[in-house]
Amino acid sequence: MGITVLLGLACAVCWGLPDIALARAVRTVGIVPTVIGSILVGLVATAPLLLWAGPLPDPTVRGVLLVVLAGTLTLAGYMTAFSAFKIGKVSVVAPIIACEGAVAAVAAILFFGERLEPVILLLLPVAAVGVVLAAMSGDGEGRGGVLRASAAALVWGGILLTAAPVADEFGVLWGFALVRLVALVVALPIGLALGTAGNGRRDWRNVLIWGVGDSVASLLYVAAADRGPVAVAGVLAAQFATVAAIAGVVILKERLRARQWAGVVLVLVAVTAIAATGAA
Repeated sequence: MGITVLLGLACAVCWGLPDIALARAVRTVGIVPTVIGSILVGLVATAPLLLWAGPLPDPTVRGVLLVVLAGTLTLAGYMTAFSAFKIGKVSVVAPIIACEGAVAAVAAILFFGERLEPVILLLLPVAAVGVVLAAMSGDGEGRGGVLRASAAALVWGGILLTAAPVADEFGVLWGFALVRLVALVVALPIGLALGTAGNGRRDWRNVLIWGVGDSVASLLYVAAADRGPVAVAGVLAAQFATVAAIAGVVILKERLRARQWAGVVLVLVAVTAIAATGAA
């Protein structure tokens, strides 16, 4: 279990700490350039691993449709989440987006008839109360960031549901690369139309940090889950929200009201408990 713990903690750091660079990038160069630049960086960083993944499996119609769906959702998830980081506080936005696991759990019940553990039913309202408290900043910008982060959690919950079937069709590495390639193909025309596709180079350091961190974290989670136990990997990976919240306060000097602190803590506790229950 020791290697799983190390991989899971590394995953949390690689997802959480680069959120600072992400917030800086979207505030400097904008959402679309950051999306395009970070996806490109991630694809370049992970491309060598495809040499060990073997040849690309023969695509099926189902597989192609799944990749297109997952890639389009991934782009929507990035755009929505990045817009939240642009106007919201990292220490508030990251924990709310981490509710994606709870969203996926509920969606699995509604659409696939999976059984929801009773404890999750109790934890969902706790997370909801936490989100509401976190939104009570006293200013419109704070509420705007929370609303966008909540929307991002909904989208990423849907993305999580597509991960397993895509991996079944193409394998983990090829699935990862194909989904992000689709997201890039859809994002590029948007960036070209806006005339901002290449603006990511103006803040290339922060774009690079986020792109590498996001890709490495995704692969670290797969490695941690593969080593098992999955419950341990899931709980530790979910702590990216804790890492990001601490980084937002320490590095960006973000200040939260007492009720916002209470909300963030409630969300973190609920997310951790849901991750532990859902992965067990």
